[in-house]
Amino acid sequence: MTIEYATAWLLPLFAGCGIWWLLHAPQRRSGDVLASLGGGWIVGILLAALAAGVLAREYPVNAVGRVGPWLAGVGVLAWLGAGLRLWRSRPCVPDPVPVRAGLGWRALGWLLLALVLLRLAVLVDEAALRPLFAWDAWSAWAVRPKSWILLGHADDYVPMVDWLASAPAPERTMLAWNYPELLAWIEVWFASGAGGWNEPLVNLAWAGALAAFAAALYGQARAFGLAPWMAMALVYALVSLPLIDAHVALAGYADLWVGVVLGLALLAWARWLVFRGPGQWLLAVLLAACLPAIKLDGAIWLLCFGLLVLLERLPPRWRWGTLGVAALLVLAGLALGGFTLPVPGVGGIRIAWGRIDIPGVATYVMQWHPVGAAMLASLFTLPNWHLLWYLLPVVVLLRLDALRRSAAARLLGLFVLLQVAALFVLFFMTSAAAWAEDFTSVNRLILQVVPGVFVFLAVLLRGAATEAGRVAPAPHLPHDAGSAF
Repeated sequence: MTIEYATAWLLPLFAGCGIWWLLHAPQRRSGDVLASLGGGWIVGILLAALAAGVLAREYPVNAVGRVGPWLAGVGVLAWLGAGLRLWRSRPCVPDPVPVRAGLGWRALGWLLLALVLLRLAVLVDEAALRPLFAWDAWSAWAVRPKSWILLGHADDYVPMVDWLASAPAPERTMLAWNYPELLAWIEVWFASGAGGWNEPLVNLAWAGALAAFAAALYGQARAFGLAPWMAMALVYALVSLPLIDAHVALAGYADLWVGVVLGLALLAWARWLVFRGPGQWLLAVLLAACLPAIKLDGAIWLLCFGLLVLLERLPPRWRWGTLGVAALLVLAGLALGGFTLPVPGVGGIRIAWGRIDIPGVATYVMQWHPVGAAMLASLFTLPNWHLLWYLLPVVVLLRLDALRRSAAARLLGLFVLLQVAALFVLFFMTSAAAWAEDFTSVNRLILQVVPGVFVFLAVLLRGAATEAGRVAPAPHLPHDAGSAF
């Protein structure tokens, strides 16, 4: 490993952790160090990629050299600000659950940690064994960064018709010309650290994304009050999912990054809902805003997240009425011929009952498609998701009382339901049903939902160990800071 490649990993960690602590410093809890390492690395990588897209277009192979000093400066300022806030803040808030687990539960936690580390080590080895292998990885997502590194400059990509009409202009073309560029600049960042287009070293970023989110999930779950073994069980359940492992071992697709960034945004938002740290709310909004820049699907999840954030900010007496009005507006829009959602890079996505072609707008015609058997097979019988979709309803039923008491759990559960509704409309009501019938994109889109499901479970399980008598009573376990929803 060269110093430049190590810098490509460590510099975003330094800057991202500084930003995390700057936004979070006054509210410290158990697990925050690990949460800052995982969440900070993802924040730093996104910041490095965004900066590279501005500062390194003329010479992408030197992205680390051009962006590094700016990233280091941001990190120094962030750490200075965080240190000042930590110095002026009150002492660390006690753990919401004073854990006194028995030897057996502690041993279980260490065993699960060993299994998580073993799984991550195997995935790192798999990702580093081969060049880009998955179809969309080398035919779509890696075309831009590879060409930019090999050419030495970042050319724009345009539709083939425009490219033919303007030849021999410097622009380039491909089928996926309108894909967002943020993931491409993440790949450029690591290729720059490797000194050139070294695909195994670029692919390791996918293992880093999963490991970082696992650390953030564990740290935030501990802050929510979960016992160490329970938080580690959530992490192991996540990193052992076959489809997530496949997206790390066969790196190159954008779906894992969408899920990880969305999951981290939901973790920060959940922290805001439970403890009302304003920095976590801002962090959640900034992370969610990056989703459309990673993949076009991210615009839909940003819309869902934005609706829930706005809903939570409304006075309680207005919330259900707002939901009803929004539902009526959607139905009215469909009845009047459909509506168009603006999506950067595409122009828009139009949902309608009948087909009307509009330039620059992808139209999805609403029509029932019976793909229930294929969807059930993907979720419950094929080796994609282990026991996740069997256990999720069981946990929800066992924790119904907690769901009734926790506004945060209800809001996160509502977000998961919004995602399920969006996928239902997409696969059952539009031509995208073909993706379910041939078992292709359906599971990739479900993967984007999964990290958010684990955030929901982490909040739902708050206090579960105490109630089961596995730890001492928790007289200081806080209720959600927000009003009931």
